Amino acid sequence: MKPIRNIVLAAALVFLAAPAQAQDPKRPFAGQAIVLIEPAGNGTVTHVVAELLKPGLEQALGATVAIETVPSPEGAKAFDRVYAARADGRTLLVMTDASRLFHEYLAQPRSKIEFMTPIAKLTDGVSLTLAARADGPIKDYAGLAAALKANRAPSLALNGNTTPSGIFAAMVEDQAGGRFGQRGFDIDFQIDDNLRAGRAQFGILPTAALFRPSGKPNELRALVTSGARRHPRLKDAPTLAEITGKPKLSFTAAAGLFAPPNLPIELAEALSRAAVAAAQSPAAKDGAEKASIPLNVQNAIVLRESMARAKRVIADLLNP
Repeated sequence: MKPIRNIVLAAALVFLAAPAQAQDPKRPFAGQAIVLIEPAGNGTVTHVVAELLKPGLEQALGATVAIETVPSPEGAKAFDRVYAARADGRTLLVMTDASRLFHEYLAQPRSKIEFMTPIAKLTDGVSLTLAARADGPIKDYAGLAAALKANRAPSLALNGNTTPSGIFAAMVEDQAGGRFGQRGFDIDFQIDDNLRAGRAQFGILPTAALFRPSGKPNELRALVTSGARRHPRLKDAPTLAEITGKPKLSFTAAAGLFAPPNLPIELAEALSRAAVAAAQSPAAKDGAEKASIPLNVQNAIVLRESMARAKRVIADLLNP
């Protein structure tokens, strides 16, 4: 028995003395699990973008990537979940920068998006659309304005008062000279469902949401959008800036990828490179075109610049 014990002991000493396998600095997430958290749900801009990038991220990082929706009006729960996560790059947030910036400007939360680690800008700006059912009585912006002025208090579904949707609703009310009635605070896919089911007369959605195949009857009609120019696939829907002749009454929101505060720079750079690479796949490009989402992944510097521009636009909108 003694020789066997000596052999086992010797083997154990060799194992303990062997150096640990070094992690590849070029692929620091190899073999790990990463979760992309987004606030809006199936079929929405943030969820579709996460789905489009998932295969490429897995390939570039050598990791498994899961997508999780953490719903709440204004996306606060999703943001707080990532804000409080460990700074190891394995819990990431997909959110439109303007959504958080509007919320911060109006609600003054303690956790700020500027403290997060920016990873990549994922899309160009996406406008919002105030929509109604296509078979409903309101056919255009003039009909909407008439309903508001007549004090009919139509119901409106949107994603929170302190979001781009809430600001857009207030802008339409101010310019039309009337007020919506009951406001429903839903996440994007619920707004879509409420509109199609007739539980809300109007709803505010990212314009891209009007083009996704829903498999449901009663398509939606765009009445007015928030962008600076008419959407190429909604040529009959004017912009609010166009209707009012006030160019400052326009804005879009870009989706960004964020990590918790204080993520080491080498991990942030690895994630940024992987996101840029993921967007180059033919499948990602084709999916973005079909969903009418302006997928355009760029590095963290561009994301910071986008956030700075969004802050200036918010200041113009809220302090005319």
